[in-house]
Formats: sequence, structure tokens, C-alpha cells
Amino acid sequence: MDKHPGKLFYRLTRLFPGDGLPGGRAPAAKVYANPLESVDLPAPSREGGAPVWKVLSRLAPQPPKVGSSISQAEISQLLQPLSVRRGGRGYPSAGGAYPLEVYLGVQNLQDTFPGIYHYAAKSHQLEQLSSKLNLAAWREALMDLESLEQAAVFLIFTAVPDRSEAVFGLRGYRYALLEAGYAVGEVMVAATALGLQAYPAETFYDENVRSLLSLPEGEYPAVVLLLGR
Repeated sequence: MDKHPGKLFYRLTRLFPGDGLPGGRAPAAKVYANPLESVDLPAPSREGGAPVWKVLSRLAPQPPKVGSSISQAEISQLLQPLSVRRGGRGYPSAGGAYPLEVYLGVQNLQDTFPGIYHYAAKSHQLEQLSSKLNLAAWREALMDLESLEQAAVFLIFTAVPDRSEAVFGLRGYRYALLEAGYAVGEVMVAATALGLQAYPAETFYDENVRSLLSLPEGEYPAVVLLLGR
């Protein structure tokens, strides 16, 4: 049997007619009981903005170049697609498991202290987990990605496959990775509409990122998205 890890992953997560699924209840999203600080984001605008086809024609990965700040109103608009509404969120999730968490490395966000934050999707808040942002360590973790220094904020999307696995078995690992793509795509569209630069960094040292975020076992970094001007 071919032992190629990628092909093995594909084979182990296939479905066939007659296969049963666990059909369990997905574990709840992460809650931080005692963050250092909670930042209530402004209510996102639901009207106006650039025409969608014009936005899509301009959509492309663009690393931040200027290094200037972005506002809380802008980060609110960027995170709005990830927020909870009507019991779901702004992107599809197989079985409603929502196996993603989102963290922010804040360098230059107006009226917000630098540090590491967790995005609370239900309350649309930023929860400060650390007041320290070790930029040198993050740059090393992102394999010396120079444009990190010009990013006002970078988002770290993590996957908790156990949530999807409870519903779909091993196939849940596929869904966790797919949903990271859905979510990043929506934030990139929002950034383009706001005239901001967004650049996904998919290549990084996984254990370095896990250590910098103090992630528990079972939660894994999926992609980092740089945001700025």
C-alpha cells in the first residue's frame, strides 16, 4: 500500500455508500474566562461599500507595504464575516461544527494595546491574552516573512478538528481545513472592499506558532493572514 501521507489522508477520510457517521454533538467554541482586557468592537456596517464585482476584480494577495495603523471600525468589518449570527456564521460549516478559532497579533490597531488577542465570535469582541508581541519570534515562525513588520494586524486561524470529527469521523479533518479556506477568503474580500492589503501566509513552523499562542493539544494553526496598508 502506498504510504504517502497525503494519499493516506485522502483514503482514510473517504466516504462510501452505506458508511455510517458518528453524528455526535460538536464541542463548543473556545471561551476565555479571564482575558487581560476585552475590546468591544464597533458595530459593523451592513450597507454601502464597494460593488461586489468591482471588489472581486481587484481581489489578490497583497502584502502590507506602508506599516500604518488600521482602525477598530476596519477590523470590525474584517471580522464581521466570522461572527455568529442566527446561530451560524458568515461561512459554511459542515454539520454546524465550526472547528475554527481566530487569534490576532496586534501591532498597530488604533485605540488598542499591542499583544495577542482571541476573537470572540459570539460577542464580536477581542480578548487580550498577552500584552507582549514578540515580533522577532513571529517572524522566525513565519520563516522570515519580511512583510510581517508592515502588518498592522495579523490573524491566525486555528483548527480544532475534534469538533468536526464528533459529527463526521475522520472526514471532519477535511472539513476543518476547508473551512479555514472559506473564512480566510471572506476576510480577504472584506479587506479588498476596504482598500486594505491582505496576504495569506500558509508556510510556517507549526510548533513555533503553537508555542507562541500557547495552543492546547488538539488545536492546530492552519493559516496566518497579514492585514494592513
